[in-house]
Amino acid sequence: MTPALAPVEVAPPPAANDPGVPAVVPQPAEEAAPNAVFVELLGNGLLYSINYERRLLAWNLGLRAGASFFTDKISSASGSGSLVLASFPLVVSYFLGPPRHKLELGLGATILYVGASSDSTGTKYEGSVSGLGVAATAVIGYRYMPRGRGVTLGAGFTPLLRETKGFLPWGGVSAGYAF
Repeated sequence: MTPALAPVEVAPPPAANDPGVPAVVPQPAEEAAPNAVFVELLGNGLLYSINYERRLLAWNLGLRAGASFFTDKISSASGSGSLVLASFPLVVSYFLGPPRHKLELGLGATILYVGASSDSTGTKYEGSVSGLGVAATAVIGYRYMPRGRGVTLGAGFTPLLRETKGFLPWGGVSAGYAF
């Protein structure tokens, strides 16, 4: 003899307008920020640079332009003057990886200006690298990119290659804001 099965009551699903049930509305995923402004210490700008980057999200590309300016007084037994170094890094980067943690691979050029002034005695400070020049540069590094607006961080190997001075193994770190 088999025992009789008791009927099971099934509760109807709650009504969508029932105030006792919180409504769950799916939120769309926040898109990555297409712009960033950041400061890079060392890196493609040599000593430092202030950069703007526009990301082309559909192609995982970033187009960056930066600038830096440095001046220092020079003195010797024969006189004094000042040294000027200006750099303008221009880099195109490709980003690989998950939405927030990216491998950055980039190529570009850094426009350099090195100059020295003379003092009132006419002492002129010049070197073999004075004037305007261009160095090829690259980026192999890590970049943290927030979803939406927020802090962006990076670190990488940023070598420079200049015909007159050869290869400079270099690196840098960056911090800024994506929007």
